[in-house]
Amino acid sequence: MPVPEASLSPQQRKVRKMRRDAVGAAIRRAREAAKMNQDELAAASGVSRPVIARIELGNSGVQIDRLWDLAEALATTPSALLADAEQHLSSSNASAKGSPPAMAVKKVAKGE
Repeated sequence: MPVPEASLSPQQRKVRKMRRDAVGAAIRRAREAAKMNQDELAAASGVSRPVIARIELGNSGVQIDRLWDLAEALATTPSALLADAEQHLSSSNASAKGSPPAMAVKKVAKGE
């Protein structure tokens, strides 16, 4: 179970939001590449369409079992979805902050 928002520092909340946005966008990109809409993905994965919408918008985290179900329905792997999210998170973070891609996320995560 995730830590409640109220228990997080502002930096931790920022990192959580960035991660959720990145994972949601990766799932959306995979869904679009598979030429599926949210209803089709819901039917194929067993994850409800409202949950898929919240995940894709970054308004909700994704449980590991749901990630596996979504990946399977999208004919990919959870690791491929996470790698895509990490790549886009790192590249967007680097361009926004002008720092090396991986370091920007790590610094925010550590509160530096």
